[in-house]
Amino acid sequence: MGKRAGEEAAAIDAAELPSKKKGTNRLEAMNHPLRARVLRLLVERGVMSPAELSRTLRAELSDVSYHVRRLEKLECVELVDTRPVRGALEHFYRATERHLITTEEFDKLDPIVADDIVLNSFQRIVDDVVASRKAKMIGYDRHFYLARTPYIFDEQGYQEGMDLLERCREEMSEIERRSAERRVSGAPGVAASGSLLLFKVPNASLDT
Repeated sequence: MGKRAGEEAAAIDAAELPSKKKGTNRLEAMNHPLRARVLRLLVERGVMSPAELSRTLRAELSDVSYHVRRLEKLECVELVDTRPVRGALEHFYRATERHLITTEEFDKLDPIVADDIVLNSFQRIVDDVVASRKAKMIGYDRHFYLARTPYIFDEQGYQEGMDLLERCREEMSEIERRSAERRVSGAPGVAASGSLLLFKVPNASLDT
């Protein structure tokens, strides 16, 4: 006997619950400036302890430790190691979620937190370019890609562009995963910074 429509809807809702929970947890994780920075740092640098995070972020250890525990409860980080350090036990964590949120989740953020995320993201891009330039990498060899292209879209075209960049981000993550598998033997990695940008601007900006 087949399922009734109500049963099918219930089954679909049940299947969506894990994804909804992850989205809710990510939103709460990102909805505090320090907690968002802690998660971002764990994603970018890998395994770190609250003490290391505190020194890097120049924040109080008690505050950082609190937010790490909060992230652990939100299933955004996990404990991976403990080590005795000067008579105490230092805990080390890694991220289990990337600091990525959907458009719908972004709309629910506190405005101050949203501003911090946007401005910090752009600052990191600038920092990466400056560091690469100082190291005589970008612009000193041909192994880089740089393009700024003005566009005029209709609303549907703009959304198609957004969807395309998301597919590109997913494919880049898959390339990174395959690279990690090939590097199991200890082969050196190539550190790189990739930025995908598409945003609306005043019409006058296209003339510069």
